[in-house]
Amino acid sequence: MSRTLASLAALFTSMGILLLGGGLLGTLLAVRMGVEGLRSETIGLVMACYSVGFVLATLVCTRIIQKVGHIRCFAAFSALACCAALVHGLHVDPWLWAAMRILFGFSLAGIYMVTESWLNDRTPKEYRGRVLSIYIIVTSLALGSGQFLLNVWDVSGYQLFSLAAILMAVALVPVALTRVSSPELQKTRRVSLRRLYHISPLATYGAFASGLTNGAFYALGPVFAVAVGFPVNQIATFMGSTILGGLFLQYVIGRLSDRYDRRRVIMAVTALVAMVSVAIAMAHDRGIWIVVGLAVVWGGLNFTVYALALALANDFMTQEERIPASATMLLTHGIGMITGPIVLARVMGLAGPEGLFLGFAVIAVTIGLYGWYRNRYGEPLEVESQGAYRAAPQTMTATQYSVELGVDVEDPQLEFDFDAEESEPLEQQQESTA
Repeated sequence: MSRTLASLAALFTSMGILLLGGGLLGTLLAVRMGVEGLRSETIGLVMACYSVGFVLATLVCTRIIQKVGHIRCFAAFSALACCAALVHGLHVDPWLWAAMRILFGFSLAGIYMVTESWLNDRTPKEYRGRVLSIYIIVTSLALGSGQFLLNVWDVSGYQLFSLAAILMAVALVPVALTRVSSPELQKTRRVSLRRLYHISPLATYGAFASGLTNGAFYALGPVFAVAVGFPVNQIATFMGSTILGGLFLQYVIGRLSDRYDRRRVIMAVTALVAMVSVAIAMAHDRGIWIVVGLAVVWGGLNFTVYALALALANDFMTQEERIPASATMLLTHGIGMITGPIVLARVMGLAGPEGLFLGFAVIAVTIGLYGWYRNRYGEPLEVESQGAYRAAPQTMTATQYSVELGVDVEDPQLEFDFDAEESEPLEQQQESTA
């Protein structure tokens, strides 16, 4: 394993540096638009454009990478991401920034697809889960740490945009100089959205609804912090702590979901998300540390919902369907990430800043209620037939889309197989049971 990690060090380093800049840029844009006096609805629309670009990239970047190759594509997409970051700093204009958010989302998705398909191809199956766990930790830590770079300069200046662009440019160097060979590319099939919903309605809705929440948090979390009166350094603390908090409950909830009915775990987790969301909405004026403490718990709970939905979908798929269906799950999640900032920005405009977390509570309740309905009226799933929980990255990444490049991936998600002898994959087809 040490030899594999050494060969992938360049990929880990590049993605870590890249997401330092990406984490900084996303929060910086939301804060800067708030400082410029733009309405929350406008901010939500602009920030949602990132997910538009990301989803567009998943539809076209496969062919680009197949024609040009991984290293050249990584260089090209990094250059586009740098340009997008720099153009943001030239002029404050919502239309210009929306276009640059689309370009940045497109570029970052392309970089994810290059890196993760490469990583999956070069990692032996026997310890792919451990390697991907390191990758997820590196990227999550980088994204969370990037929030604190907001304190380096004044958000009203050009310097922070330049810093984000510099980090994205430097991220190109390790991959450009690596001697690791590129993966061989083949064609693979897809699973349609209709087929995915037929296999597992709850998992499909869970992926979409978690996209609503996650997209709105990354786009509007800084707007919420500005609106309740947090200074810039506390905005960075709020965002960074919430994102990093998403790591600390993955193991616990993963273990519970492997031991008990996954649908009941989803119901319990979303109920807790709803309660903590209401608590944050009510306590937003009680001081930064109360809000941050609650936000860490919220992040730890909320950022497991997509992984739980993905694991639930896998419980009702054949082995051949699991990888292409994961791509469709992420596409569903991406549609939610586009919709969430637009809808919840309007809610904030009507109800004030606390409307953001009240909206999160409503979304969580709908997931839980649908889970109750499926658990009561759907066909039962034996715990012994559940597959292992696989922790998904908090951010919208392209791991699942790497299968469209034809890389031989047994499973692109981090696997926590706590009791392999008790949790065998469900190989036979089961229709509409989740």
